[in-house]
Amino acid sequence: MRNRSGVTGNGRLDDGGRLEVLQWGICSDPGPVRQHNEDCAGAHVATDASGRGPLFAVADGLGGHAAGDVASRLAIAALLTTWATCGAEEPTKALRACARSANEAVVAASYEPGHAGMGSTLTAITFVGREALIAHVGDSRAYLIRDDSCVQLTSDHSRVGEMLRMKLLTPERAANHPARSQLTRSLGSALIMNVDVIRRPIQVGDVFVLCSDGLWDDVSQVQLQASGAALRASAGESADGEARTTARELVDIAIARGAADNVTAVVVHILSDQPVASAEGRRSLFRRRR
Repeated sequence: MRNRSGVTGNGRLDDGGRLEVLQWGICSDPGPVRQHNEDCAGAHVATDASGRGPLFAVADGLGGHAAGDVASRLAIAALLTTWATCGAEEPTKALRACARSANEAVVAASYEPGHAGMGSTLTAITFVGREALIAHVGDSRAYLIRDDSCVQLTSDHSRVGEMLRMKLLTPERAANHPARSQLTRSLGSALIMNVDVIRRPIQVGDVFVLCSDGLWDDVSQVQLQASGAALRASAGESADGEARTTARELVDIAIARGAADNVTAVVVHILSDQPVASAEGRRSLFRRRR
């Protein structure tokens, strides 16, 4: 990870940890072109088995000088706060409610001076029992790396994403299409927000990667799969911090390839076949490394 002075916005994020059932890492950097980081990420991790299930999220702020960094930061903070305080509500409903709370926070702030037009993507993942639940709005992504495969779990809410789904574009043409950054859905764009919720069974060894477009634009699924395989190979009973290292390495790959945008990765590695608890949360983690 590079050390560079003058970084503004949400700064650099570098965090991670380990539970009995999983390990996780977060890394965010403004990238080699921009000084201002409009990406944000965070985690809520319960301190014991009685706590609400862990929640991890990435948000990519929109609007540039219209406070994109504020939008992503508000989205993550509202999401984590709501998750920690929503009690024993059914997890799918709770996750959807948390995403909508994040949207409401961004909409409310957009009426403040200098914030008109701001918005954010949001991709969040939690684990309940032996299942992953993902909430998604925008074009940040969630991937599942399992065995020799890497699968994109989310669908981009963008004009190019729509054209790809309608087979009006090939993936090769989509990569350089002028409308590739035009979103069709984002936090802050409407008070009533439709949130995708994806469910996926989990198994030991699964690696989930959440990332902003600054990462997936420069790091291929082949490279993601290779990084996930290396993480699985390095993980041991007494080892700690591998997921955090993997998140840093993915961000550094994008930076080395000249990423034109901010770059953020959240990596979660499933370590056990034991079910993940999903009761009321006890502790939120939201740290920034300057």
